[in-house]
Amino acid sequence: MLPRLRYGVLLVLALACSASAHSADGAPPERDPNRPRCLSESSKNTKRFLKSHYCGESPFGNGPSDGCDIRSPRRPRTEVQVSADYHCEWNDQKRASECRQVGNPSASIADALLRELKRLGLQLHNAEDVHYRVWKATSSTWTLAEADYDHLVGSELTICQIVVIFDRPSELHSLREVRCQKTDADVPTLTTWSPIDIADVNGDGRDEIVLEGDAYEDHWLEVVSVGDNLSSRTIFSGLGYYL
Repeated sequence: MLPRLRYGVLLVLALACSASAHSADGAPPERDPNRPRCLSESSKNTKRFLKSHYCGESPFGNGPSDGCDIRSPRRPRTEVQVSADYHCEWNDQKRASECRQVGNPSASIADALLRELKRLGLQLHNAEDVHYRVWKATSSTWTLAEADYDHLVGSELTICQIVVIFDRPSELHSLREVRCQKTDADVPTLTTWSPIDIADVNGDGRDEIVLEGDAYEDHWLEVVSVGDNLSSRTIFSGLGYYL
C-alpha cells in the first residue's frame, strides 16, 4: 500500500541518452523511459549528487543495479524558505491518507492555485481536501508551489494536482499537472509526482527542482532545470527502484 498518491504528466527528457537499463539480476537490457542511460559529464555529476543526498540502500527492489531506495528529506534544505507544506501518513485502519497542513500560502497564491485546479476539472466540496506547498530557494527569484486535491470514497480516489513555478502569482508556469480523475486507490495506473527538494544538483550555480516519480511499483528521481523567463526542462531521470 502506498502512503500517498499523486498523478502527473511526464515531461520530455532533454538529454541525449539511450533508453536502456540493466536489472540487478543481470537480465538483458529493457527499454526504460524513466531511466535512460545518460553518459554526459553533467548527467554523471547530477546522478552522484542525487545518490548522495536522496538515496538509501542500493541496489534496492528488483533493480536497476545502480538504483536505490529513495529517501525523501522531511523538508527541503535550510536554504529553502518553506511558507507552506503538508505531510501525509497512511492509516491502515482507515485505509486512507491522513494529511496535516503546516503553514498556509498567501491568499493570492492560494486563489491562483485553486483556479488552476478548477481548470483541471476540480469541483470543490471540501476545502480541507486541498493541500499546499510553497517553497522558495533564497538564491533564486522564482517560487515552487503545489496544490493537491484528493478525496477517498471506499476504494475510489478522486485526485487532481498542479505543480508550478512563478515569480508573481498572476503568472504561473506549470511543471506537472493532473486533470481531476477517479482511480483505484489500491492499484493506481498513472504516474504520480512529488517535489522533494530545490538544489543545485549539477554544479552549474543555478537551483534545480528534484521530483520523485511514482508509477505504483516503479519509483525514480527527476530533475527539472529552470531557465530564463521561467522556462523549464527535465535534465535527468533515473535511479530509484521497481518491484
